[in-house]
Amino acid sequence: MIIEAIEYVKKYQTENNRIEVKKALGGFPTCYDTLSSFSNKYGGIIIFGIDENRNFEITGVYDINDLQKKISSLCNDSMEPIIRPDILPFEYEGKQLLAVKVDEISQNKKPCYYKPKGLKGGSYTRIGDSDLLMTDYEIYALQSYKDHIFEDIRPNKRASLNDLNNEALKEYIDKIKREKPNFAKNNYNKCLKLSGIIDLSEENIYPTLAGTLIFGEYPQSFYPQLFVACTVIPGKELGEVGLLGERFLDNKRIEGTIEEMLEGTMNFLQRNMKTSVIINSDGKRTDRTEYPLEALREAIANALIHRDYSAQTENAYISVYMYNDRIEIINPGALYGTNKIEKLGTATTMESRNTTIVRILEEKGSVIENRHSGIPTMRREMKNYGLPEPEFYEERDSFKVIFRNTSVVNGQVSGQVSGQVLEYQKLVLEYCTLPKSTVEIKSYLNINSRSYVREKIIKPLIERGLLSYTNKDHINASNQKYITKKQ
Repeated sequence: MIIEAIEYVKKYQTENNRIEVKKALGGFPTCYDTLSSFSNKYGGIIIFGIDENRNFEITGVYDINDLQKKISSLCNDSMEPIIRPDILPFEYEGKQLLAVKVDEISQNKKPCYYKPKGLKGGSYTRIGDSDLLMTDYEIYALQSYKDHIFEDIRPNKRASLNDLNNEALKEYIDKIKREKPNFAKNNYNKCLKLSGIIDLSEENIYPTLAGTLIFGEYPQSFYPQLFVACTVIPGKELGEVGLLGERFLDNKRIEGTIEEMLEGTMNFLQRNMKTSVIINSDGKRTDRTEYPLEALREAIANALIHRDYSAQTENAYISVYMYNDRIEIINPGALYGTNKIEKLGTATTMESRNTTIVRILEEKGSVIENRHSGIPTMRREMKNYGLPEPEFYEERDSFKVIFRNTSVVNGQVSGQVSGQVLEYQKLVLEYCTLPKSTVEIKSYLNINSRSYVREKIIKPLIERGLLSYTNKDHINASNQKYITKKQ
């Protein structure tokens, strides 16, 4: 691992998010920032004795024993919490070097910081090959997780029960009472309290943030920035203008409850996307939207439900940008707690930032139907449309999802697969439950061109793993047949 890291920096002439090198020939170099950033992010390895400014030349260290003592002292006495790295002296190209392996600390101990500079001035995060000071938001996000602070049950002290939709409240409470006999034993206000809709910790009754966003008559009167900003851009980048110099083709501020904002955003997207008409072999007409609506709905719902509603991000709104070639959905707040990009859509249990919002919407059954099914649904629907998988990006204070309506094939960008081709592909999958040849498929679809069937219908289905050769050893065999793969 250490040798591989050295070979990496020498080959590419750069460090990365898990490798840092330090010049240490003239004395003990500053490294508390890297110790902090590795502890707070992914972990990593620091190699002392390599000079980045001299093309990553192996220079060695000033005194291997003193260097080890100083690192141990720094980790033990000056870092909070204490760091327990693995320290390994070794020889490379005839020079003495020192490797320090730092593990990421557990989420409930973050942030790790350099005590002499304090929490705010000594907490670092790793971005690429740089150690950067954490923002106030990043520090708060870690501390709120550690202290079990749930922002969605924060009381809205400017509101009262009269600001909530009493009819919707009663309908919800009656539903929960029918499903939970023990819950039904409580009076109405106690039921609201147990549901996390109101706060009864003081003499007055205040709706919570969750109660306001789900049942409020007009939530934006208390939280004016908690809306969805939808914009259609006349191009592929922000700043591009249309033929008449317009900066956007459509834009709208979507307000209301979480459910209303979801429906309003979906209406905006559907209104502004292309729709093609498909007529199948029976003459039945169906409309096919440019993007799968179910995938977009899941992404918008996730943004509204899982965004950060803390005071640190209360003035930030959800942004939805429609470009010529993609839709971007950006919501405030990085991933919560131990959640990682690579875990999204897997069987790994994901932590929820807004547990009360999630539970109420689950119980209402209007926005959340099957928890943890959102991202698999997005991927499945995009695949069914013949489009690339959605892309997920975590920034320091936000999270972005991108849906593209184009795909790259052999270095060239191709547009969305036509509706007619997709209809043919669907018919082929239904037809090939038993092995069928190209000629049989061509006849079944009533298409004259064998090459069209092979290149536009069969080949894409094979590439997507939906159709399989029966003779895999000789895929170009004249008697080749195809069979639908079981999913």
